[in-house]
Amino acid sequence: MQLGHVPLALSVATFDWSPKTAAFCLAMHFLPNADSLVERSGLVGPKFHCTVTHTIAFAVVVSALVAIWSPHYAVFAFVAIMLHFFADMGSTVGIPFFWPFIKKRYTLALFKDTGYWGKEMYLGYYRQPMAWVLEAGVVIFFVFRLNQIGVI
Repeated sequence: MQLGHVPLALSVATFDWSPKTAAFCLAMHFLPNADSLVERSGLVGPKFHCTVTHTIAFAVVVSALVAIWSPHYAVFAFVAIMLHFFADMGSTVGIPFFWPFIKKRYTLALFKDTGYWGKEMYLGYYRQPMAWVLEAGVVIFFVFRLNQIGVI
């Protein structure tokens, strides 16, 4: 999933709708992809994306750190990060949920991986019919949540 990550993260925020919660959920939802910035900087090898930062252990550690500041927001952090993983799980790359204990990558293989950066990634992804189905589903759910809380 590409652009659909935004309404997915904001859907989490609708359970405590405020600008602060929306910004926090967006930040937490995109945090696992910080690995791509580290990879592009040359600090790690070319296959670092979708590894350590895409594990349950990562979600637990980040949520525990957030819990020091706010147990309430720790729940939002955990849910936003886990939903990022489930959105990525449709890709043929797969997600190593249980690393370092189990190195197997889990995938639903709903769409072919087209990379994690740049124009080619977006063009390749949106040429696949399932991309449109998944993204539409997320947008519909987000609109439903906004309607439920009385925003629209």
